[in-house]
Amino acid sequence: MLTVSQKQLLAGRSIREDHLQQVREALHREQICTVSRIKELTGLSVVTVNKLIKELLNNGEIFEGSPSNTSGGRPASTFCFNPSFSLMLILSCYSRGGHEYVGYSVHDLFGECIERREELLSDSDAIHTDEFSIGIERYLEHYPKIAMIGLSMPSDSVGGRVGSALRHDPQSRRLSHHLEQRFKVPVFFETDINAAALGCYKRLKDQEYVAGLVLVPGRAPACGFCYSGKVLKGKDGMAGEVRYFPMYNDQGVLPLEKLQADDLALRTLRAVMCVMNPGYVAVYTESLKPGLVDRLKRALPTAAEVALMPRIEISDRIREDIVSGMISMSLEKLNGIS
Repeated sequence: MLTVSQKQLLAGRSIREDHLQQVREALHREQICTVSRIKELTGLSVVTVNKLIKELLNNGEIFEGSPSNTSGGRPASTFCFNPSFSLMLILSCYSRGGHEYVGYSVHDLFGECIERREELLSDSDAIHTDEFSIGIERYLEHYPKIAMIGLSMPSDSVGGRVGSALRHDPQSRRLSHHLEQRFKVPVFFETDINAAALGCYKRLKDQEYVAGLVLVPGRAPACGFCYSGKVLKGKDGMAGEVRYFPMYNDQGVLPLEKLQADDLALRTLRAVMCVMNPGYVAVYTESLKPGLVDRLKRALPTAAEVALMPRIEISDRIREDIVSGMISMSLEKLNGIS
C-alpha cells in the first residue's frame, strides 16, 4: 500500500508530465513560440511555462530563437522546437512490378525525410525480421538519435510469425519485445493498408472517413479504414479482412485472369461501400484494367447504391501513403512515452 505522501508525489509527477507534454505539443505545432503564446495555447501560468521551458532547454528538446519584437515593446524571447531531438526509422514492405521491396527512411519530428533507401528483397516467400537486421543496425549506428522503429508490411506475404505481430496478441508482444531488446529502441508493427489509409487521410485533409483498398491480381486483397484520423480496428487489432468475403470462394486472392480480377474488384468495392460507407476510397493497384470507376458506376443497379458511391482514387503509389501513416503513428507513440 502506498502512503498518502507517496500518492501525492505520484499525482504531482503525473500533473507535471501532463503540463510538460502540453508545452511540447504546442511548440511542435507552432514550431516557434514565445512564453506568452505558450501560455495562451496551454492555459498554464507564466511561472509554470517558464519552469517547463527551462527543463526542455536543458534536455535539448527545444532551443532559443531570435527575439521577437512584434508587439513594438521590449523584444520577447522565442523558443523553437528541435525536430532532430529524436528521429524515427520507418521500414515499409511493398510490391511493385511483380517484385518485393523494403524501403528504409529516417525522419525527424516534423516528419521531414533525412534519408531514404530502397532494397529488393531476395525471396518474398521468406520475408523475416532477420532480413532487415543489417539495415536496422546500419541506420541505428549512423543515426544514434533514432527513438522509434516502425515496420509496415502486408500480413499475407510475411508468414505467420511476423504476420502475428500485426495483431495485438501474445506472440506479437513477444516479437516486439525481442526486437526492442535487440536494438534497444521501441518497435511497433502495422499492416501496410492500415498505414496507407491513415496516410491517405492525412494527405486529403478534407475527408472524415477514408478507406484504403489493395487490389492486386494474384495477391490477397486488403482494406483499411480511417475515421477522423484514427485507424479502425476490430478484435486483436484486425479489421478489413476483405479476403474472407464469400465471393472469394475461400481462395482469398484476386484472380490473375484480368476479366475475373476486374469483376471481383468491382464486387469488393461495392461490398466495402455498402458495409462501411466511406466518403473516399484509395484503390492501390498496378494492373487492373483502366476505367474501373466508370465500370463501377454502370454496375450500380439502384439509386441507393449510387448515393453511397464515394470518391474513388486509383493509385500505384502506396508507399508514400504508408510512410506518411507510419510517421503519424510513430509520433503518437513517441508522445506516449515522452
